[in-house]
Amino acid sequence: SVFSFHSITNLKYWGRCEPITSKTLQLLNDLSIGYPFGKSSQILGKRENSVRKLVKLSAVQFMLNNHTSEHFSFLGINNQSNLTDMRCRTTFYTALGRLLMVDLG
Repeated sequence: SVFSFHSITNLKYWGRCEPITSKTLQLLNDLSIGYPFGKSSQILGKRENSVRKLVKLSAVQFMLNNHTSEHFSFLGINNQSNLTDMRCRTTFYTALGRLLMVDLG
């Protein structure tokens, strides 16, 4: 819960600071994959459970419902957009896609 809240805060208010944005997005990406807990035979089930819990958090729901440049400045396209911004957008939408697919199985 704390990680997701701070991640979204970083993305909202530090969206034009590339080092913070890219590291925060990498964390979000890692969380969307799921963190493995327990013995190797139980990893898949634990990953699914951790991601399902992540999706239910209000901070993550905010991100899923408000994924526009109005809320996250690095998503905007302007004259100063560069390759790094495109990579950040790709990582962001990859993580979002994973989080949206959780309930689809």
